[in-house]
Amino acid sequence: MPTKINKIPLIIILIIAFLIRFINLDNTPALNPDEAALGYNVYSLLQTGKDEHGISWPLHFKSFGDFKPGGYVYLAMPFIKILGLNTFAVRLPNLILSLLTILFLYKLVLLLSKSNKLALLSALVLTFSPWHIHFSRGAWESSAALSFVVIGTYFFFKSIKEKFILNFSLFVVFYILSLYIYHSARLIAPVLALTLIILYFKNLVKKLPQILIPIVFGIILALPVVFSFLNNGGTQRLGGVGLTADQGPIWRANELINQHGNTKLINRIMHNKRLLYLISWGQKYTSHFDLNFLSINGDEVPRSKVPEMGQIHLIELPFLILGLIFLLKSTIYNRRSKIFFIAFLLIAPIASSLTFQAPSALRALLMVIPISILIANGIYFFFSLIKNKKLLKLISIIFIIIYVYFIAYYLDSYFIHYAKRYPFAWQYGFDKLVPYLEQEKSKYNQVYVTNKYDQPYILFLFYSKYSPQLIQKEIKLTPPDNFGFSTVLNFDKYNFQKIEWDKIPSNSLVVTSDENVPIEPAKIINFPNGQPGFKIYSKL
Repeated sequence: MPTKINKIPLIIILIIAFLIRFINLDNTPALNPDEAALGYNVYSLLQTGKDEHGISWPLHFKSFGDFKPGGYVYLAMPFIKILGLNTFAVRLPNLILSLLTILFLYKLVLLLSKSNKLALLSALVLTFSPWHIHFSRGAWESSAALSFVVIGTYFFFKSIKEKFILNFSLFVVFYILSLYIYHSARLIAPVLALTLIILYFKNLVKKLPQILIPIVFGIILALPVVFSFLNNGGTQRLGGVGLTADQGPIWRANELINQHGNTKLINRIMHNKRLLYLISWGQKYTSHFDLNFLSINGDEVPRSKVPEMGQIHLIELPFLILGLIFLLKSTIYNRRSKIFFIAFLLIAPIASSLTFQAPSALRALLMVIPISILIANGIYFFFSLIKNKKLLKLISIIFIIIYVYFIAYYLDSYFIHYAKRYPFAWQYGFDKLVPYLEQEKSKYNQVYVTNKYDQPYILFLFYSKYSPQLIQKEIKLTPPDNFGFSTVLNFDKYNFQKIEWDKIPSNSLVVTSDENVPIEPAKIINFPNGQPGFKIYSKL
């Protein structure tokens, strides 16, 4: 009979994970425009059956012209229906899914290694992972897609061992559902699935008649998102953020050709822009394995990072390397499991590397799974080498103290310093600004709001709960910018623009950031660091 496993440690881990991700979820960090867009479009669908642009039940939401996959919108719908349009309701689905990611990572490692200690260590590393915590505390579609991929991967390996049709069908369903959640998953999930099929081809070919129905069903399930992607701006979105959006290789190619003083064919071949794009891709891909990105400074995008923190705790770096050695030498995992973990690590950053902004912690979030497994393996391997019990106890105590320090340092940075360091990036203050302006706007002909903040209109729609019926008639997107994004310049009495005081008509309410205004503000809304975020003026 199989050994009965004590579930209490796992339950404790999940409770800790829940608390870290749940505490102050509704305002730390502030709601960002992408989250507001997801939430408001749920609100619009519930009210009218149409999104903010008047489109009925879309699979891709036009939003800022970035055509967001609709999966998260529909996931959030029951939460917003019950709890109302607020930050907590928008973020709750991802919080739940992040806990499921930890649970199914435990189940996956246990299934493949038969080691409860390794499985618990993997779950514990992911629980305290800065990378995973960051994207669990918000309506991040990448985190939701991650959960579906991990769950689907577990059911694939489960299908190899038992109840093939049921578990293989669940594998197909969860992988396909990830395509509805996030753009990057549309590349990574199929490549991971193909990797699994190749690795276990001999097992699968024996059950070919049994897998035809799940595969056909998966194709049918995937067709709507494929057609919607092709017909509703998916290629436009790819063009906006893809590798070719970076004009650097073209400029560099022209520069090198011009240095020859002529444009002979040989010079064009040597300094070909396609070759330079390939080199650029290689640099972007390998940057995801850069130690500075992983363990020192992390992502360069303030919204995707915590001050002075990498994607993993610095103490985990040597265990990451040890874990890779252990994975290659250990007999705990079989050969195909080892290949899959390494393939997972190598495949995870591909989608991110194909964009102009890399390394990206957001788009490469799937890396957190193989990295957490490797770190857990490294910790397990390191302590298994220590045979002296007294020495083992001493080193264990030292390790725990240091690890707890790094965790505490991260949590302090996240909950205390993050909002004060990057308030502009997270657009703090809109939750106070919008209610104030809603109370005051009836006294004025127009309200002018600085456009220095990203997509202010959607935050106004969200916090004011503006009528979807009205915005569907009023909304008008600007032409796309260089990155494919558009915005809304006005609705109702609100005008979002550069503030030039002399050009603003009388009887207007004016909101600035740091623009020069010749009078004293009637009200100031400060950032968490005490600096002025918004200055509100009355121009009579």
